Amino acid sequence: MNDIKIPEVLEPDAAIPADLRALRKFAVLMDEAVAVPGTKKRVGLDAALGLIPGVGDAVGAFMSSWILFGALRHRVPLPKFLRMLFNVILDFALGSIPVVGDFFDFMFEENMANVEILIRHRDRSRPPRSWRRIGFGVAAVLLVLAAISVILLVSMILIVTSWRGRF
Repeated sequence: MNDIKIPEVLEPDAAIPADLRALRKFAVLMDEAVAVPGTKKRVGLDAALGLIPGVGDAVGAFMSSWILFGALRHRVPLPKFLRMLFNVILDFALGSIPVVGDFFDFMFEENMANVEILIRHRDRSRPPRSWRRIGFGVAAVLLVLAAISVILLVSMILIVTSWRGRF
């Protein structure tokens, strides 16, 4: 009988560095920690945080940035890194929309997608950068997320104040 071997989509945990294994576990916690009864869907902490009005999606986005920092450390090419950043921003921005955003948070698993991009596209030919060497990139990511937080907060305040006289 022929043994057919199908390659795994992602490397097994034993084949990747410890920090990437931790990021993979973190992504599962954020996106797939709990099975939804009666469905094949799983949800995680990111969807639960998204239910907290105003700040939940911001907290989730800042937590998700840990995977982005891993991408900087493991030398993921800039176009792939920007795709990962876009995934976090998309989840943050759309997740901030009441009701529609909660459904989006439930369906969109940006952390799992970002870890897959990181593991597939990391530069294995060179050692990972030290945490000290990625400080500027970390600061830039945090500033982008903080700016988006301010923009979303101001937008929500303007929307709520414009509705005030109508009800």
